[in-house]
Amino acid sequence: MKVKAGQVAVVTGAGGGVGRCLAKQLAAQGVNLALVDINPEALAGTQVAIAASGVKSTLHEVNITDLAQMEKLVEHVLAEHGAVNMLINNAGITMQKSFENHSIADWQRMLDINLWGVIYGCKLFLPALKEAASSHNNGGAHIINLSSMSAFIGLPMQSSYCTVKAGVNLLSESLYAELHDYGIGVTSVHPGAIKTDMIKATLGDSDNLEQAKKNFEFAQKTGVTPEHAAERIIDAIAKNRVRIRIGKDAVMLDVLKRWLPKLMLKPMINVYRKTK
Repeated sequence: MKVKAGQVAVVTGAGGGVGRCLAKQLAAQGVNLALVDINPEALAGTQVAIAASGVKSTLHEVNITDLAQMEKLVEHVLAEHGAVNMLINNAGITMQKSFENHSIADWQRMLDINLWGVIYGCKLFLPALKEAASSHNNGGAHIINLSSMSAFIGLPMQSSYCTVKAGVNLLSESLYAELHDYGIGVTSVHPGAIKTDMIKATLGDSDNLEQAKKNFEFAQKTGVTPEHAAERIIDAIAKNRVRIRIGKDAVMLDVLKRWLPKLMLKPMINVYRKTK
C-alpha cells in the first residue's frame, strides 16, 4: 500500500528505539499516529519529537499483554482517529538465560509480550484494518510484525526469544495468505543487531552479566541504526513485502542456516560454553 498523508498508524513500543524512529519517519510523511507504550514518559518524549510535523498524535499507556487494555486501546484509537491503516507490532523484550535457568515466569513473560501482544494487536485491530483496506478514501491497510534473525536459528541462552520470534514469523505468513484477498498486507521483519537499548532492560536477569554486557556493546558497534531499520520497515509497507531482513548479520545467518543447517548448529555449542 502507498504510505500517504492522512492515514493512521498504530505503533507499539513507540517510546524509544525503532518505535520512536518509525513515529518520526511516518509523521514526516503526514501519517497520524496512535503511539502505544507502557512507559508514559517515553511516550511523551516521542510526541515531542514529532511535534513539528503537525500530524495528530495520541498517547496510549497500555500493557500489551493485558487483553482488556488492548480491547480498550482499539476503542480509544478509533474514537480519536476514526480509522487504522497500519498496525506496527514493534514492542518486545529479549532475555539472555539458559533454558535450564529460565523460570516458567520468564517464559510466560516472554510469550505474553513478544507473542500474545502481537496476536492481540492483529486480532483486535483486524476489523478496522479490513474497513480501511476496502475504503476508496485514503484506503489501504498493512500489518508489520517485528520478528528477528533469531527466528532463523536456535541460539543458546535465548531459547524463549527464538521460540516466540519464530512464532511471530509463522503467524505473519499465515496472515499474509489469509488477508491477501482483503487487500491487507502483512510483513514479518527480521532485524539483526540494532543500536538500541532493548538488551539493557533485561541485563540484570542474565545468567552471565559480563557476557551480556559484551553482547550489548558488540551490538552498539556493529548493529544498524534504528533510523535505518525504520526506513526499511516503511519501505516494506510501500512495497508489500512478505518478509524483510535488516542488517548483514540477519542476511548471513538466514542464508547459512538454509544451506548448512547442521553445520550452523555446531558453533552454537562453543558459543554456549563461553557463557558459562
